Amino acid sequence: MSKRRKFKIGQRSPDEIKRLRRRLLNGTLAEIHQIRDEWHGVHYRWWIITLSGVLALFVLSYFSYTQLGWYADQRPLPTGSDWLLRRIPAVNVLPVLSWGWFALHLYAAGAAIAFYPRRIPFLLFMLSVFLFIRTAFVFLSPIGPPVEMIDMGKLDYLFSRLMGTYTFKNEFIFSGHTCIPFLFFLFFETKGLKLLMLGGSITMAICVLLSHNHYTVDVIAAYLVGYSIYVLSENLFYGFIRPLFQVFPSQARY
Repeated sequence: MSKRRKFKIGQRSPDEIKRLRRRLLNGTLAEIHQIRDEWHGVHYRWWIITLSGVLALFVLSYFSYTQLGWYADQRPLPTGSDWLLRRIPAVNVLPVLSWGWFALHLYAAGAAIAFYPRRIPFLLFMLSVFLFIRTAFVFLSPIGPPVEMIDMGKLDYLFSRLMGTYTFKNEFIFSGHTCIPFLFFLFFETKGLKLLMLGGSITMAICVLLSHNHYTVDVIAAYLVGYSIYVLSENLFYGFIRPLFQVFPSQARY
């Protein structure tokens, strides 16, 4: 007679649990060592100087965005006609666009700080360029909100508290929800992080269309303008700003 099973189907044995714990511990230690090595390679003096300058630029770009964004909200803009939105019923996916977007970028920011410390100044520079360019688009845009737009400023807990300060009603072309995770996709170099941010960008693109928070052209433009922003930022930063904190001349991007 065969021995009676001691474990149910799907239940792990103590040895398997120990192996999983050991694998988890080894993986965690490897991540910690990698983070330590990345930060060990930072030349802190020039890194702090460059980061301070780029941070000042970021604050300036954000200030211009808030001022011109407020101005854009004061204009009575006409509603545009969108072929795709007319064929899609409005769906309330605001939790994805607010809390999902926030969680995605909180994770992205943490990963950038942990694993790409030498590129943090470039990241802030790229986001500054993004804000300057998007501010110009918002300021010059002649089109108001889409028909049947599910207003995040009224119906979403998070965005209702940010409206008028961090986000505005008449900021459509191009979609920030779509563009920012796409910029992180271009910024990261590891496959896992790139897939996560690209998937997040596509998810946000679908959700802003389902909720009628953006026109179709806003979503398409987010990828075209986003790629242009990344290339422009990379050329400007590594061509002119990088020597300020690079210890020795190098062909690497760090």
